[in-house]
Amino acid sequence: MFTNRTMVAALSITVFSACHGVVANAGSGAAQQQAAKSGGPVLGKWEFTGKDNTGLAWTGTLAIEKLDTNRFDVNKYHSLCSLEVQSADPSKGTNGVEAPCSYDPGTRAVSFSTGISTIHSYTAVLSSDSRSLTLGKWTDSKKGARQSDRTGDWSAKLRQ
Repeated sequence: MFTNRTMVAALSITVFSACHGVVANAGSGAAQQQAAKSGGPVLGKWEFTGKDNTGLAWTGTLAIEKLDTNRFDVNKYHSLCSLEVQSADPSKGTNGVEAPCSYDPGTRAVSFSTGISTIHSYTAVLSSDSRSLTLGKWTDSKKGARQSDRTGDWSAKLRQ
């Protein structure tokens, strides 16, 4: 009988330890996932500068904001990007795009795209200090068109 109690006690300790380890690992996995999510571009207002394929300069503000988890999948997106730009040519007016941003920690790529009749797509590389976006590319394409209407290069720096 003593041996059965010892076996049950040893088995209970083993099962408890294993369950505790699973819970601890799940917790640390969640913490690691949250830590990975906290990497990426700094939330705030960024100064956007760009030039399209015709040579026209564009300036504006890129706002990178906390993601609304009721609207967007936190496992798919990093934050919400709102871009408002205007060209050096007053006849072009202003353009605005708002979409959830993706961040790939492996390539440090930030990207977002949206649109119904025109697809707006933006990508850039995040600096190591997470305060500037460089090597940016953008395209504005009419849905169903074979070629992009406008392409360009861009960068952004976090406002101080």
